[in-house]
Amino acid sequence: MELRDKKPYLFIGIAMVIASINPLSLYLAELLEIIRVSFDMSLVWGTGLIGIWIADYMFKKGIGKSFLQFNFTTRGLILAWGIAGTMVCLWYVPNMFDLSVLYITYRFLQLLSFFIAGIIGGIGWYGMTNVWKSISMFAIFSMMASMAEIFLELGTYYETNLYSAYSISQFVDTSYFLFAMAFAPSTFYMVKWLKDLNIF
Repeated sequence: MELRDKKPYLFIGIAMVIASINPLSLYLAELLEIIRVSFDMSLVWGTGLIGIWIADYMFKKGIGKSFLQFNFTTRGLILAWGIAGTMVCLWYVPNMFDLSVLYITYRFLQLLSFFIAGIIGGIGWYGMTNVWKSISMFAIFSMMASMAEIFLELGTYYETNLYSAYSISQFVDTSYFLFAMAFAPSTFYMVKWLKDLNIF
């Protein structure tokens, strides 16, 4: 259930951003892949909450009416999936990911991209119906679980590490973490979007 007052979204989002990109978190992310992925996700989710607040503020103040109308008409899918989703996925292509680990310039560009993607995704989320929100959450966690399973097979059975900037043991541990984190939510949202469609 979403809050009518979106101010808590702003404050929680800012807190998540600070937790994700402070000097300690950035240092730990250089050492451990599992921490890096966790903080990257926190940054995107945090800025996403800020994006929801921005969209709500624009709507209440009558700012950018044509832009918001476009967002509502497209159910937020163009912004959230088409733009924000693409920006995030780009940085998890193996070569791009490794560059962001090895070079500070690429890391800065990655974090900036995640920040912008979160804002755009949050605005997109604001334009979604409940059904599309549930479908989106189900899709995110299902894809996360599927990729984790593929990564586990690559790392454990074939000893293949897609992200060579970290060790293969970290690659496997991160895959276990992603699978464990995604399994329960994907099941929950699968049931929820079916209920939102009044199938049962």
